[in-house]
This record gives sequence, C-alpha cells and structure tokens, in this order.
Amino acid sequence: MGSRLTLVSIVVATLAMASSFFQSFNYSRNLDVVQRNVLRGEYLRTCRDIIDAYFQIRLRAMAMHEAHAARGTEAVDAMMRRDAEANVFKFGALGTFLANFRDDAVRQRYTELSWKLLAIVRDTYAQPREPFDKAYAEADGLFGEMNEDCARTARLMFL
Repeated sequence: MGSRLTLVSIVVATLAMASSFFQSFNYSRNLDVVQRNVLRGEYLRTCRDIIDAYFQIRLRAMAMHEAHAARGTEAVDAMMRRDAEANVFKFGALGTFLANFRDDAVRQRYTELSWKLLAIVRDTYAQPREPFDKAYAEADGLFGEMNEDCARTARLMFL
C-alpha cells in the first residue's frame, strides 16, 4: 500500500510539473504573439504617418511653388519654408524607423528620398514648373517604392 501511495504521489507531481512546463511554453508563445502584434501595429502606424507626412510636404511645396510663381520670392516667407522643412525632417525620422527593419539598400533609398524632398522644399519650389514637376516625379517614384516596401514588409515580417 505504501509503495502505491508513493507511486501515485510521483505521478501527480510529474503531471503537475508537465502542466507547469506546458503553461510556461504557452505563456511565452502568447507573449511572443502579442509582442509581434504590437510591433506590427507600430510599423503600420508609422507607414500611415509617413504617407501623411509625404503628402503634407507635397502640399506645402506646391503652395510655395504657386506663391513664388504668382508673386515672386517675397511671397514665400521663412515660416512657410521652415514648416515645409519640418515636415521633411519628420518624414526622415519616420523613414529611419521603418528602414531599421530593412537592409542597407532600402535604408539608402529612404535616405535618398528624404534628401530629395529637402532639396525640393529648399530650392526646387523657386524653379519653373517643368523642373519642379520633374523633381517631384523622381520623388514620387521613390515614394511609390517606399510605400510598396512598407506594405510588403508589414505583410511578410510580422505575420
């Protein structure tokens, strides 16, 4: 009778330990899922924010270009330029965050786009319409690649 009681105690202890291991495994797996979901949410939010920043830059650059074309250099004041530049820097910061999940080639493209936008905001807005549109056509191409990369990365990396 004593050996059966010992055997039952060992079996119960073994089952309790196995249950504890299973709960720990399950908890760590669920924690990993939650962390990936939070990271994916942040990544997608940043993708949305960088798209908004790009179009804010585009809107401000176009307004600066139109003001310059209609009334000359004095129509574009320093605050208007600084506001546009601030949006470019925000875009660059968001791009840096997104690029941290990617390789060096993608990082380089994000950086190139940020510099191109800064050049448009600082200089190209004062040029005639054709060079302005050409500069933005290049930026739009890079932005399209970045936007596609953003969506693709969100789908692949965080599922």
